[in-house]
Amino acid sequence: MTTPSDSSATPVNAGPAGPVLRAVVLLRTTPPGVGAVLDLLLPDLSPQIRDLPLNRLTVTVNDVAVTFEVAAGPLVARELDYAVRQSPLRDLVQAAVAQHEGFLVLSADSGEDIFRASELLANVAATYAKDDNGLAVWLPDADHVTTDVMYVGEVAQRSAQTWFHTMAARMDETSSIAHTIGVHHLGGGDVQLRTSSLDPAGAHRELRGAVATLLEARTFPTPGTVVTIAGAPHVLTPASSVLGMGDVLEAVPTTSPPAPPEAGADKPKRRGWFGRR
Repeated sequence: MTTPSDSSATPVNAGPAGPVLRAVVLLRTTPPGVGAVLDLLLPDLSPQIRDLPLNRLTVTVNDVAVTFEVAAGPLVARELDYAVRQSPLRDLVQAAVAQHEGFLVLSADSGEDIFRASELLANVAATYAKDDNGLAVWLPDADHVTTDVMYVGEVAQRSAQTWFHTMAARMDETSSIAHTIGVHHLGGGDVQLRTSSLDPAGAHRELRGAVATLLEARTFPTPGTVVTIAGAPHVLTPASSVLGMGDVLEAVPTTSPPAPPEAGADKPKRRGWFGRR
């Protein structure tokens, strides 16, 4: 069921029942109004709503209140510039951002079910990203911007991974770090992984997949949660962010259970450590 609501309702940056989810789609051209935008997603919307001369409107989509806001002109924000500089697709993203002449801000109050709301809003954003007018998608609360093609593909593959960003880098000659950004905004804890057994690409892949698996199970990273990294169990332990992001959870390798004693042995075998050399 789809119904319009008062466009002056809850602001996009605050929510009474849970975090507000936001996605910004950068557009080649500016639509004439929010009615034209809704027509792409909801073609059966009444003509009265379609023709309203509004730039902002909140509509209930599958029981989730989604706010659509259209703006003309290039989007200017230091946070967007930062996300572009940090993107592993920087050259492609820079080109997309340089082309946009308008943008669409999508937001949803997560209410009592953030997992349902985040999946719905991810698919709504993908609808506009894959349209001919879409260029890129910026997720302000994850410090992440990506191309339209990449975003649509990742939503189709695993929509949970689109709601947080994962950065990875080499710490020194023998170790790597991966760190999520945006999970804290959802309601869980951001996670960092320091490892000497994975290169940055591997650390990025493993940490991103582990956190996405938790979200797909409708749970958040919390202290004591066990995740699998490169086939080995790791326990999420309170720590300080190496990137200066305050309190986070660190994925720490756990010990394996003691092996059964061999026949005639006086002592059990020593425990081994996963993920350590």
